[in-house]
Amino acid sequence: MVPQHSARSLALVCLIALVALPACSGASMKRVDPSADDELGGTLIDSADVIAATESAGDDLARVLLASSRNDMVVAFSTIKNESIQPFNTALLTDRMRNSLVRKTSPRVKYLAREHIDEILRERQGKREGVYVGKETKGLLGADFLLTGRINSLSKRFEGDRADYFQLNFQLVDAEDSTIVWTDSYEFKKVGDAGVIYQ
Repeated sequence: MVPQHSARSLALVCLIALVALPACSGASMKRVDPSADDELGGTLIDSADVIAATESAGDDLARVLLASSRNDMVVAFSTIKNESIQPFNTALLTDRMRNSLVRKTSPRVKYLAREHIDEILRERQGKREGVYVGKETKGLLGADFLLTGRINSLSKRFEGDRADYFQLNFQLVDAEDSTIVWTDSYEFKKVGDAGVIYQ
């Protein structure tokens, strides 16, 4: 027969082990392909849509730019407007497009980092005032073209289900006369559970 105090001690040890076990095992995680649909579902823009849209548009625009006889084109990236139902960081689209285009079309096409203009102006001022040593003086380039876009959506719900239609539109606009010289769009419609939360 096991003494009562020993039984209590054994029960306490078992309880502590059960509480500590989940902490030792760590949180569940697995890496998945960002270009594939995941198991969570959802009907809004996800990583697979971002990758598909920017790969298609980036490849097409690179072909158009390289087909030009010009070797001095300058492109600036304008903000992509999000007019959809989904709060969405449009820099995900802009950054992927920029990465693809710089790799495929440089140095024939130059791309401006306008989002860093404040840091650039401070650096230029420091070099001109002798704080930093500069190798050469350059003027800030103006853009020949602006790469911009817009996200639109149309949604409907019924009880716990929803359907969402999205358009991801890209445009290359002449920065001098405002004509649209290239355009591309990616669109999709998804039907699924309305309970998935996007962040």
